[in-house]
Amino acid sequence: MKPAGHDEPSAPNRPDGIPVEPSAPVQPAPPPARIDRTRAGSIWVSMSVGGVFLVVLLTFVVQNTTSLRLGFLGWHFTLPVGVAILVAAVAGLLVMAVAGGVRIIQLRQAFTRLARARKPDTPHPIHNTKTPRP
Repeated sequence: MKPAGHDEPSAPNRPDGIPVEPSAPVQPAPPPARIDRTRAGSIWVSMSVGGVFLVVLLTFVVQNTTSLRLGFLGWHFTLPVGVAILVAAVAGLLVMAVAGGVRIIQLRQAFTRLARARKPDTPHPIHNTKTPRP
């Protein structure tokens, strides 16, 4: 028990009753080491997300089996609604991929022209394979 008016915390005692002197301040533990991403881990995550997406897509197609009559450029055919929407989504994805590919080609051509305009005597930086690596 503390005496009246005594505001200091009491020092801990050893089993034999001798007070223990406070040691140096305790340093906080360093944060745990950060683990870098690996290609295998990234592939595993992307495959898992892709698998979940395919299960949801398959569920959508199976639940929307009502037939729908479609016409396109003189062709007429009947498809389930889920399959028709899936085909439309794939067609949109292909259009987006073609547009993205065209843009990548444009950027590569612009980079090549810029690289040639800056230093006409040097080979192309991407295709230069004869420079030694450190």
